[in-house]
Amino acid sequence: MKISARTNIYGVIGYPIEHSLSPLIHNAAINALGIDAVYVAFHVKPGTLREAIYGMKALGVKGFNVTMPFKTEIIPYLDRLDEEAIFVEAVNTVVEVDGVFVGYTTDGLGAFEVLKSMVKNLDGLDVVVIGAGGAARALIYHLSKLPCGITILNRSIEKAKIIVEKLQPYSNAKLTYGGLSKDYQEEAIPKAHVIVNATPVGMTTPGCPISPSLIGCKHIVFDMIYWPPETQLLIEAKLRGATTVNGLPMLVYQAAYSFKLWFGRFPPLDVMFKAAEEGLSKYGER
Repeated sequence: MKISARTNIYGVIGYPIEHSLSPLIHNAAINALGIDAVYVAFHVKPGTLREAIYGMKALGVKGFNVTMPFKTEIIPYLDRLDEEAIFVEAVNTVVEVDGVFVGYTTDGLGAFEVLKSMVKNLDGLDVVVIGAGGAARALIYHLSKLPCGITILNRSIEKAKIIVEKLQPYSNAKLTYGGLSKDYQEEAIPKAHVIVNATPVGMTTPGCPISPSLIGCKHIVFDMIYWPPETQLLIEAKLRGATTVNGLPMLVYQAAYSFKLWFGRFPPLDVMFKAAEEGLSKYGER
């Protein structure tokens, strides 16, 4: 990689950010395509986001990703939002266009690509999404365009209800919602084809977001968490014969869609996946 005064700067903001695999993934694709750009991690402390965004605009940063805890907090500091980002109420990608910062979310597309890689046709299937945060809303936004069943189970039933009410008028899917109590789980999970965990349970807190006893060999279980590579949910699902996938493919796919927004072309996925897998193996050695 050759860096000069002409090199365009891209990056990711978050706190903490040292663990991020995004610089490895994006720089691998940038190098493979011979683009004069560099992607770096920006450590932004809570309470300094406003100054950081204005500083990035002043310095001519061309685009950046947004990760925890700023995906929602950043919205007031952006000039414009994409339609999907407005619905999701979260941004993970910012694009500079003629001095204007435009916010997008590619998390939903990333998660959707993972499901499509596991199930060629989602039409007519029942999907249970655990959680009602930004990542869950982003995936549900894309799933709702299909003639499938979507059940949102969340600790706060009201948050799940709000998603359904916002999407219902435009949805091709049958949308239902509930809490995480035993009764709701026993109603939704056994009949589901796909189970998606969009909560941090298994990463920031130990345990499973649902009762493992309800998982069977017919299920496809997708956990959006990529570290640890096997959460308790995925371990339990494997023991019961389910097909499982963690969040690493989602990380790569959402990165690829961010890359396309910035550079106008889709990056080499094989290069991105290799960088992600190598980075994750080193991450486990820390």
